[in-house]
Amino acid sequence: MNVAKTSAPTSDSANSELVRKAFLNASRMMKESGFGLKSDVKIVIDPKLPFMGYSMPLGRGYRIVVSGGSVGSGMLEGLIVHEMSHIYRMENNHVSHDAEVVQQAIEKIDTKRLSDDYRQKIVHDLLNDIQDLYADDISMKVLRKNQILDSAQISSFLQDWVKDEPIESGDSKRDRWVNASVMVHNARALGQMARHGIKDTNGKAADSNKRFLSRMPPAASSQFPYFQDLMINLKENTTRDQYRKLLTDYLNRFLEVAEKN
Repeated sequence: MNVAKTSAPTSDSANSELVRKAFLNASRMMKESGFGLKSDVKIVIDPKLPFMGYSMPLGRGYRIVVSGGSVGSGMLEGLIVHEMSHIYRMENNHVSHDAEVVQQAIEKIDTKRLSDDYRQKIVHDLLNDIQDLYADDISMKVLRKNQILDSAQISSFLQDWVKDEPIESGDSKRDRWVNASVMVHNARALGQMARHGIKDTNGKAADSNKRFLSRMPPAASSQFPYFQDLMINLKENTTRDQYRKLLTDYLNRFLEVAEKN
């Protein structure tokens, strides 16, 4: 039985009630789709959170944090289902959400290569891309079964993730890292579309990515197929050793692009 406990650090009671109702509805949909949660889950609003939301263990249960901006975005229930799908993976000890395996992959990187905060964040986000794909293998089933978002909304959402312009800040080392990470995030969006048969309406995502790659050094852009294939072909059933190797190879290939292009 999923026990819904909600609170929100905001004086806006209307937002709090909206989140509570969305949470209860998402919980029901997860259960009816065969992915009911067993743990207590607390949901809170962080009005200043600069991205949509996240989930994390909290004592014997879990916490979902949603941004103030997500509350009126029309994507709130979808976001909560996505975060509940992460929790489902953690509850069921799926290797994709095994913190020890993830940490072991990070520890194989020379600490000198992660000396800057922005590099640490990039590596964290790269690993999160993989976890998001595994979470969305669940959330996509729930979203489609319950028609939370129609096909056009899902297509548009993922198409908008794909960037078509590399960053040019004047800091060449940082730009290499950032643009290599953008390339991987593009691969994640396109990989997810392929993974779930989501239509790339008018080829918008593919065209955006093609423009992005055309502006990247050939040594970097030539690595794009590796990342896209990895995203498309992630396996549901994999051992800890296999997953550790996958993450290690993934990060090493990224570092090769970020530091040598």
